[in-house]
Amino acid sequence: MNQRAGSPEPAAAVGEVPEFVLLNDQPVDGPEADLLGAAEVANDLANLVLSSRRSSPLVVAVDAGWGMGKSTLLRLIESRLSPHRDEIRIVRFNAWTASGTDALEGLIKSVLMELDRNLLRRQLRRLARRRHLLRGARIGLALTARFFGLARVVDELWQQLAADAKSRNDFREDIRRMLGEWADRGRPGARALVVFIDDLDRCSDPVILQICEAVKLYLDIPGVIFFLACDQSVIARGVAGSARGGIGEGRSYLEKIVQVAYRVPPPTRDALERLIRGYAERSGTSALIDQTVVNVLAERAGRNPRRIKRIINSFIVEHQVNPAWREPPLGSLPLVTVILLQHLYPSFYELLVSEEYETDPIDDLLRYSRLREQAAEPPGEHDAWWDDEAAPLLRTKQVRLQDKTGPGLLAALEQFESRLPEDFPVLARSSSFVRLLDNVADSTTRQAVRSQLLSRPLGTAAIEEESVPVPVQWLAGRRVVCVDDNPDSLRGLRILLQEDGADVRVYDDPALAEREILAQPPDVVVTDITQGADREAGFANVERLRSNGYHGPVIFFTGVVTPERRARAVSLDALDIVTSEGEVLQAIRQLPRSPKIAPRP
Repeated sequence: MNQRAGSPEPAAAVGEVPEFVLLNDQPVDGPEADLLGAAEVANDLANLVLSSRRSSPLVVAVDAGWGMGKSTLLRLIESRLSPHRDEIRIVRFNAWTASGTDALEGLIKSVLMELDRNLLRRQLRRLARRRHLLRGARIGLALTARFFGLARVVDELWQQLAADAKSRNDFREDIRRMLGEWADRGRPGARALVVFIDDLDRCSDPVILQICEAVKLYLDIPGVIFFLACDQSVIARGVAGSARGGIGEGRSYLEKIVQVAYRVPPPTRDALERLIRGYAERSGTSALIDQTVVNVLAERAGRNPRRIKRIINSFIVEHQVNPAWREPPLGSLPLVTVILLQHLYPSFYELLVSEEYETDPIDDLLRYSRLREQAAEPPGEHDAWWDDEAAPLLRTKQVRLQDKTGPGLLAALEQFESRLPEDFPVLARSSSFVRLLDNVADSTTRQAVRSQLLSRPLGTAAIEEESVPVPVQWLAGRRVVCVDDNPDSLRGLRILLQEDGADVRVYDDPALAEREILAQPPDVVVTDITQGADREAGFANVERLRSNGYHGPVIFFTGVVTPERRARAVSLDALDIVTSEGEVLQAIRQLPRSPKIAPRP
């Protein structure tokens, strides 16, 4: 952020909406758009393909996590190979978009489409001589009607090859013969077919196995080179899940298919900064992204280009749809800060939108950061800051500073920290985070930000990662009892648990919930802590449950977790104390399938 909060908007005149541009998620296919410097690697891999085509068949895995540039690298390799049309033919197959149909059929047809029409017609004539495979006159029509397109010929060939069990058994040899004729062209290894399979790790487990089987059984033929863009750990789990084997078996299966894997390295810090500034320039947000923002994105976004794009796009969408962020005392600069908090510091963002946190979390953290700095240098006799600033701050958490030096100071600081949200000490040590909050350090801006978020939280959502679809109904048969004096606040959690198969009962009366729990112990109890004016009610309720005989899992679901609260939860043998619906779901999923719960005597 190049200007302080409250300063004039840099990107547009008064009354105008800045012309920001959303960033798409398409892989780049040219060096001019290559912000991460992947073109050099792509060139080296393309040269390896050209020199190794006589060693085919080969399967090369381009291995990386979600959003780390696998698709871009494949496109760049393809662009390097495209000029070599005489030696290389290219097939691009997106496994994810084909997953709704027969992925095996789609992959093999994509390969056949790159072969010469005359070669395919010769194969159809061979099939015609195998009279037992013919079904009606369609094959003759395909042979004689020269105006039929290549797609029609391939469809006819596929139907004849897949007509019965024997033809399916002969399928591999038919494919081998056609590809061998095409690749040799009078001399062995003259040509190669390079098949780029993208987004395999987005597919369901059965589709992953289907594609891998096609590569292993049908197309493991000289003249074919495969590039699989995937997260190998996800593929191994997918194969293991479909084959009902362990993860070790999945890895062994994958090793039999893939000859070599190239692991896409995370971008260097310099490359990452170039990427962020390049995205800012393309989106029109350069005036809002200064070194502090670059540092936060580089340090907290997992070096993930796709995640960085989504964060920038989230700002653009919120800025466009909510005019409050375009007017003083708010504005684009505070919005950038809040978007970064939402995506990269979600626990702190939740404090901003939580009515349970009664004070200003931004002010609290900045003052606490200052207190930590000063505590490193104990005050002298005439240091007024400790009397005017530190002592009042400590008193907000009912901590009194008896002694400004030595053990007394450390004891007060330790007690104070135990009553803060538990991640405050870590955040206060991050210079990038503190500088980010400095952009909304003005009290008027802070109050406006908090008021806006409490009345209308950001409409954009932080997406941590994409993963392989998990089996549905993980919690089928589980009984979950939720206790909260404001049941409406649990609506999202209830839907989340029910979609996962759980039987969920919600109570706003702790006494009624206790009778239900003791009469028929559930698999887990989820409870809030603050109920009405009583900020410890949830702990007292669970303590009473324990004394009355319920010893099953308990999860405290609250807006603020402090070390003091976590210690209390541990003392009550709670499964966890969490602040998000996703954490509740994950904690319940990890429970043993048959938890031992002692019913009431």
